[in-house]
Amino acid sequence: MLPYAPWLSWIIPLLGSLLTPLLAKMGRKILHWTPFLLMLISSIFTFSMLPDVYNGVSMDINVEWIPFLNLSAGILVDSLSVFMASIVSFIGTLILLYSIGYMAEEEGLTRYYFFMLLFIGAMIGLVMADNLIQLYIFWELVGLCSYALIGFWYKKPEAVKAGMKAFIVTRFGDLCLLAGILLLYLNAGTFNFLALKDQATAGLLGISLINTAALLLFGGAVGKSAQIPLFVWLPDAMEGPTTVSALIHAATMVKAGVYLTARTITMLTVTPEYMLTVATIGAVTAFMAATMALATFDIKRVLAYSTISQLGYMFLALGISTEEGWLASQFHLMSHAIFKALLFLCAGVIIHMLGTRDMRQMGGLAKRTRITFLAFLIGAFSLSAIPPFNGFWSKEMILEASYRLGGQAGMLLFITGAVTAAITFAYTIRMIGLVFLGEESNQVKAAKTHKTPKVMILPLIVLAATCAVSGFLQVPFTNLFHAENLHVSVNVACLFFSLLALLIGGLPAYMIYIKRSVPPEKITEKAVAKLIYRILANGYYFDSIYNFVFVRGTALISGKVRKLQTGILNVNMLAFLTGLACLLIFAIQGGIL
Repeated sequence: MLPYAPWLSWIIPLLGSLLTPLLAKMGRKILHWTPFLLMLISSIFTFSMLPDVYNGVSMDINVEWIPFLNLSAGILVDSLSVFMASIVSFIGTLILLYSIGYMAEEEGLTRYYFFMLLFIGAMIGLVMADNLIQLYIFWELVGLCSYALIGFWYKKPEAVKAGMKAFIVTRFGDLCLLAGILLLYLNAGTFNFLALKDQATAGLLGISLINTAALLLFGGAVGKSAQIPLFVWLPDAMEGPTTVSALIHAATMVKAGVYLTARTITMLTVTPEYMLTVATIGAVTAFMAATMALATFDIKRVLAYSTISQLGYMFLALGISTEEGWLASQFHLMSHAIFKALLFLCAGVIIHMLGTRDMRQMGGLAKRTRITFLAFLIGAFSLSAIPPFNGFWSKEMILEASYRLGGQAGMLLFITGAVTAAITFAYTIRMIGLVFLGEESNQVKAAKTHKTPKVMILPLIVLAATCAVSGFLQVPFTNLFHAENLHVSVNVACLFFSLLALLIGGLPAYMIYIKRSVPPEKITEKAVAKLIYRILANGYYFDSIYNFVFVRGTALISGKVRKLQTGILNVNMLAFLTGLACLLIFAIQGGIL
């Protein structure tokens, strides 16, 4: 590896973020290109570590930080950390290149590039950290950047609300994470991953302690990775620039929760009950989010629900409690990062051209944007697990791992995964049909056809090519993680049911949205179908329930307390009565009364 690569891989983008005000004074062109070049250099340092970890190198590099807490600032160089850092830097570099064209006419570029570089640097720092407290610091930095970037267009009330919603909802998970970290430190006396692993392996940490701490850490992962019940922030996060959406969904923020859970499983000797909890939440989230994607017309929200669903697949795989399941989750994480970045950037080209995200105002775009259409098609096939694209191989690994698990739990996970795959193909065909095929809408006819900048097209080509070839990297991938006894061959039964699921999900969607044999409106004419559609379109009413319980509930309690304070029982009266009650208690205890 290159000298100081473990440190420079994340320090370079962090320092670059601090330099953005200076770059802004040097001119708009320098401000656009320098962040991309800095991330390119960071990527070189990151990728230079891959050959070493592939050959078995693993090291914990640390320097003294807070001696009285026995805490060092450190970097853990192993297969998982370098793998994650490589994905973040690769996707981040391409998105910053794309931003040069996409954000060319936007205001507030200094703020944009400051938070983008800080976002990427914090995420790399998070996955490279060798201890929980350092991870938590970067975890909060990632949350801060997401809040600022989702609300980038702060003059739009929707963007401000979406940024605040993301910040508040993820707080619940972050509090769980902090509680889990403190619980482990109070009992183990260390934050270091390797030291915690040694204590857990030696049986020095009790089973109940490990279970409780692991569940608290998983609570943090549920918030960051938008799993049920804390998924409601992610669809609204689409109010930010599409480049921000691509970064959040493909490389940063939501992948932090998957990384934390993957690290926890290798760090602590977790119980089967914990694994079943992870798998169940992942499976339920995958299914429910996929159904919600069927009932929205905002192209970015469809992709957002898709992300939630695919993250559910990853947690499903992590909870399978086998080496094959763990590796399948990471392989799917890589596949998803590539095809989801591609889909969002393609959507960005369309939104950039039409000025709308409503798929009902699109149509016929295949003729106007041939390269974008082809790239989107490759990304859509990858998402739908169509062979030979990467999503097929990684999703097949997950289904095979659940199938081999056996028992009632394994079969339920397999069936849920297969049904979700069918729904995924259905909403993907729906998206392709509404956006690219059929007749051109008035919005499309009125739009001026202009040449998309090369800096926006090049990332699409690179990502599309990677979607086509990365699925065949199963053997090098398993070697990177030094896996043993891993099944890399395709199971015939799983393959049959996977293809059957595609047929079941794809055929009706094809007849409705591409062949146009049945008008979509007719499907929701019946009362039952209309009710189901309303439930899906409203996200199973999670937002409404949260608004009623937490927002209106808090406002109601606050109002009652305010009336109490300003009425007969004001603050002074309450203080007097409280003091009088205390005196009476002391008097009774002392035998005076």
